[in-house]
Amino acid sequence: MTAKACAWIFVLLAAGASPAWAAPCYSDGDVVTLEGTVTRQATHQTDATAKPASVLALASPVCVISETAGQGGRQQSNVSAVQIIDAELPESTRVQLTGKLVTGNVSAYYAVPTAIWVLRQRVLSGQ
Repeated sequence: MTAKACAWIFVLLAAGASPAWAAPCYSDGDVVTLEGTVTRQATHQTDATAKPASVLALASPVCVISETAGQGGRQQSNVSAVQIIDAELPESTRVQLTGKLVTGNVSAYYAVPTAIWVLRQRVLSGQ
């Protein structure tokens, strides 16, 4: 291998490790498009009559930044499921949802701490 080829490989590898190439982190209020499979999950509600919530199990985790309670700081985490708000989709359906990302307990019927307020939905495959 020539020195020029080695130099190009080094440049490409260094660029790949750069933070500029890292996946973006989303914050509360960002409009995002997420893909995954619709599931049902029990809510964190003491009412025994509460129905399970619709949750999108993501095809791959996304980075979410949320405010930390009482500390005024921000916490970064990888999220693999988001609660679906304002859309009724059958369980086990693979979908692409575009909507507003909401972090924190969004209602008395929350199942997971991050949600998507659906603006647009596209069914990719289903039952």
